Amino acid sequence: RLAIVPLVVTALTRAAHAQESVASGRQVSFTESRVEIFDAVGTVTLRRVTGNAVTVTATAQGADGGQLTFAADRESGQARFRVVFPEVDAIASPGGRDMDGTSELNLRRDGTFGGDDGDHWRNRRRGDQVRVGGSRGFRGYADIEIGIPDGRDVTVHLAVGHASADGVNATVLVDTWGADAEATNIAGDWLFDTGSGDVTVRGARGILKIDTGSGSGTVTGMTGDLLDVDTGSGDVNVTNVQVDRFRFDTGSGDVIARDVTARRGVADTGSGSVSLTYAGGTIEDLLIATGSGRVTLTLPPTPNVR
Repeated sequence: RLAIVPLVVTALTRAAHAQESVASGRQVSFTESRVEIFDAVGTVTLRRVTGNAVTVTATAQGADGGQLTFAADRESGQARFRVVFPEVDAIASPGGRDMDGTSELNLRRDGTFGGDDGDHWRNRRRGDQVRVGGSRGFRGYADIEIGIPDGRDVTVHLAVGHASADGVNATVLVDTWGADAEATNIAGDWLFDTGSGDVTVRGARGILKIDTGSGSGTVTGMTGDLLDVDTGSGDVNVTNVQVDRFRFDTGSGDVIARDVTARRGVADTGSGSVSLTYAGGTIEDLLIATGSGRVTLTLPPTPNVR
């Protein structure tokens, strides 16, 4: 009897960390509590689906796309989907566009990048430095379609390319380096974290956070608890927003917010200007601070200020 125990433990350990090779164009379903997707270069589309499984379909594109491989991992109630690139020094942007710019990325051999070495997944080493973006280098990338049911928890990592979302109601992190991101009619708890990419959101409910380095943050039409837009040198442009609280923070970028309704708010810039127009509602707490920028505040004809 005792001799059987090690075999059982080994079998359970292998089952807890299952890895699956996925063919290009084949859909994979994940029922795990949290799903993470890695694609160094490509396009990612998020859409709302019914059911309880997150679905991922990745299709290889480009002249060298046949050298890409795809893998799915499952461990302890979490899942990953990875686009694995061959060992190269440079990867061109989708379509080889120079306008996308380039970034230096520590790309691991398993296709992952970013994150902490001591996180949930094992063997996350630093990786090899690869230039991504621009018109030169390996010409292969992945088009990824992600189906997200209501209430799920999904993280997308994309260095160069484009990310878009439509109609998704979930907890979502879109983490990009130089890729632009746009979303329409989203709900739930969202964070767009970009380096130089721009973020554009048209229609949102719930909590929306945008954090960019040099990219701009644009939001049109939002209701919910919190709108938080933080940029380095990018501008903040907000229109038709009804939230409990807003926070706009820039280094050198300008803040332009129109038709805003919020009980509490902060607009803080370094050298950027602030133009804030309230549409109505009760104003309980408002702070506007700028280093060298101008401030323009417009209140309704009969403001309700406490």
